[in-house]
Amino acid sequence: MNEGLRLRFARPLFILDSFVIHGKYDKISIMEKYHLNDGEVSPLARRESLRERVERRRRSQRNELFAIVAVFTIVLGTWLWYNFIYVRTPEYAMNAVVEALKTHDEERFAQYVDVDRVLSVAYDELTDDMLRYDAALTDETRVKYQRFYDTIKPDMTAGVKETLLRRVATGEWSLPTDGMTKGRQLGIDFERFMERSQVRNTEVIGVGDVTMKSAAAFCVLRVRDRYTQAEFDVKLLLEPHSDGRYKIVRVINYLEYLDMIAPLQNKGIADYIADTRDITIAYNERLMRMQDRFIAAVGKHPRLIQGDRAKNVATLIENEIIPLFKERQQKLDEVDIPIGAQYLANLRHQSTDITIASWERYASGIKNGSFEDFNAAETLKKQEIEVDLRITDIIRHNTVSQALPEIP
Repeated sequence: MNEGLRLRFARPLFILDSFVIHGKYDKISIMEKYHLNDGEVSPLARRESLRERVERRRRSQRNELFAIVAVFTIVLGTWLWYNFIYVRTPEYAMNAVVEALKTHDEERFAQYVDVDRVLSVAYDELTDDMLRYDAALTDETRVKYQRFYDTIKPDMTAGVKETLLRRVATGEWSLPTDGMTKGRQLGIDFERFMERSQVRNTEVIGVGDVTMKSAAAFCVLRVRDRYTQAEFDVKLLLEPHSDGRYKIVRVINYLEYLDMIAPLQNKGIADYIADTRDITIAYNERLMRMQDRFIAAVGKHPRLIQGDRAKNVATLIENEIIPLFKERQQKLDEVDIPIGAQYLANLRHQSTDITIASWERYASGIKNGSFEDFNAAETLKKQEIEVDLRITDIIRHNTVSQALPEIP
């Protein structure tokens, strides 16, 4: 055989022998044979590397897809649970009410509180408690007053509802300025009625446990009385309504709350009255003498006095009457106010401020001959009388107005 031909046939065998060691491919030999001297990668190596990159990319894309599907499933499940399950639970209703009070969301508050049903039962319990509180009533008179309270119930609960929702919306307690609940038109002091309800003095601490009984839910609301700092677990009844959401429909132990707070406040009031008795007696005597001097000075027509007489009356008011009221209030302010008596102390201060304002407008009317000042002084005087009657009701434990309409 030709030598050149033998070399051509022998070359492949040489190469194959160099690839195989003990029946296995020598990877190092393969890479050495398939790499060029300048470091470039052979076509086979490039093809293997490309397949690996493609496979890695596919695995990454599958993992990303699985992650997206998982996140979407969790988000969708959470959304469905929140909007179709959780919002229809009593726990959600309670938290919504508390949040509505904080954010002054009247619409949301009304969505989760059946105000009419709550007030209807609470009104009956409150009036019963107030009548028991008034020791001056006989059994017969108490029955008559109870019928009277039943008669005015629609007007009273409407006034409380208006006041309550305005408080939720604005954060301020302001009484109705018109209608039957203004002042004492219904034979009862509406301001005093609101105070006895304790609703204005009660603050929410937190939401407690919720228990279920059939479809009804019972929730505990931890509250605190601002005056006495006494805490209490108010028990609320919630029922599902037509939209599937729970609403508060009743304060189950409202009467128990009143019975707990009243003795604490009464003790504070009694202590405060005793601590200020000497001051009020002493200054009442001095104010009575001052009133006699004023009546003698103005005569029968206080708006018509003129000249030196008017000047002398204005001087009496500005230099003696007003300073005497201020002096009395300063003495009262120096007395420590017991827990539970803050409302009475505030009323006394309010009465003094209104009284001084009334005297100031009257003095201005005398000096300037201003009927506008005279009218303003009379309006302030009426406000003073209302506050003083409120103070008397508290001191004497009166529940109803001293000037009730006829009760059949």
